[in-house]
Amino acid sequence: MSIQAALNTAMESIPDCIAAGYVDMETGMLLGTNITDPDHADVLDSLAIAVANLFQGRGVKAFEELLRKAGTGDTEHPGFGEIAVFSNDRLNIFLRPREYPDHVVCYICRSSANVGLALAKSHLNLGPVAAAV
Repeated sequence: MSIQAALNTAMESIPDCIAAGYVDMETGMLLGTNITDPDHADVLDSLAIAVANLFQGRGVKAFEELLRKAGTGDTEHPGFGEIAVFSNDRLNIFLRPREYPDHVVCYICRSSANVGLALAKSHLNLGPVAAAV
């Protein structure tokens, strides 16, 4: 299955999902995208650049170090595996596959999405999307 097909399948199951992207943080490139409205294409392009800073920025690294020192950080799989960001009208979900720690799958949902269901469906689709790379 292609990455676009895997993202499309994921988007169909995630409530109110309007866009999805697969980002390689090392290069800052979008390896795959799927959008319901062509007007959202520019959002994914800027998102690819921001994702690396979100997961690998100095503030996040310092926070992870504090967690490790407190004994609550995951020493086997360092770094956050999931980040959800709420904005005025969007729910942005970012998931890092364990198999590819330099990659992030991004889902953008409308704010009307059921948050718990969107997160659960995002997790269920992480394996098939990562396997498509």
